[in-house]
Amino acid sequence: MQLFYSPTSPYARKCRALIIEKSLEDKIECVEALPLDDPKALLAANPLGKVPALIRKSGPALIDSPLICEFIDTLNDDRWIPANGESRILVLRQQAMADGLMDLTIGRRIEMNRPANRRYKAWTERWEKGIARTLEQLDRERVQFERSVDHGALSIAVALSYLDLRYAELDWRSAHPGLGAYLERWEQRESMKLTAPPAGS
Repeated sequence: MQLFYSPTSPYARKCRALIIEKSLEDKIECVEALPLDDPKALLAANPLGKVPALIRKSGPALIDSPLICEFIDTLNDDRWIPANGESRILVLRQQAMADGLMDLTIGRRIEMNRPANRRYKAWTERWEKGIARTLEQLDRERVQFERSVDHGALSIAVALSYLDLRYAELDWRSAHPGLGAYLERWEQRESMKLTAPPAGS
């Protein structure tokens, strides 16, 4: 199988890290594909032109990182997403919070990449307020995931790391030192080290 990814995509990083954590590197090949280049293989797998996209041995390609991660988790018995019950709902909720934080960070970056005279302050402030609220909520709920080793915890670590990449001027650790310590622990794991975006990206 093949997973299309770009080195800076946090959604793809979440999938790549899960593959490593579950020791599935021999079953899924990670193939770099830059969406803005419209590579034919990526567009054939995902007409939306987005990463990640997973080509399977049979059946249609899978798109959207929550679905891809759900599938990856079925490939062996080392389950990172509980099969049912409240524990499953909690992990999926944590993934949704993490994905939302990634969305907000990307939205802000897009706005900040515009020429200064074409930026909309209201949109920038909206993204930044959403990021601040989400960090506060994650900090309040930290006891639910800070010692967990599951897909919800992994997703949150990837989202926090993405803040460092695309909103580096935000000193979020000063207000949330517990989350900072949490990310530091996750960044010691091989899955995070091997999927870190290239320096200067």
